[in-house]
Amino acid sequence: MTLKRVDEDIENDDLGKARDRLHGLISTYPNELELRKKLGDIYFELKYPAMAGRYWYLAKNKTPQMKKACMEFENSMGNDMDKIARALKYKGDIELLEGLDVDPALLSSQYKVKEKLVEEQDVPIGPTYKLIILGCLSVILSIIIFASVGVYTFFDWIF
Repeated sequence: MTLKRVDEDIENDDLGKARDRLHGLISTYPNELELRKKLGDIYFELKYPAMAGRYWYLAKNKTPQMKKACMEFENSMGNDMDKIARALKYKGDIELLEGLDVDPALLSSQYKVKEKLVEEQDVPIGPTYKLIILGCLSVILSIIIFASVGVYTFFDWIF
């Protein structure tokens, strides 16, 4: 249903609304690489070739126009594989990435980025999150204690 709205927005030349809807769909359905391609098309129409390349980066069967946009995206990230992998924000199934056809002559770094994405998905949750949870729980406990002392003092003062 949302895809129909996206198509209607594109027909009505409301590319901004279509772009926003597609961003929502991509976060909801990260395995649908076709949504990324469609979003890349919209960014290209909006004259943002680097952003178009960002969303076309994981597309199959790239046109020369798409390959050029992907190169602009790589250049905008300073050809740094870590930055490119983070900018792609791919949270879908890694097996879908393994089926991509890579043109090593033009997009030689795409394979390296694919490997980087696969590596980042396997990183376990570190102790940093445990410390954050512990800190939040201690703040909540402190608030409860101070509120209880305040209520007790208030009633002791009144009565």
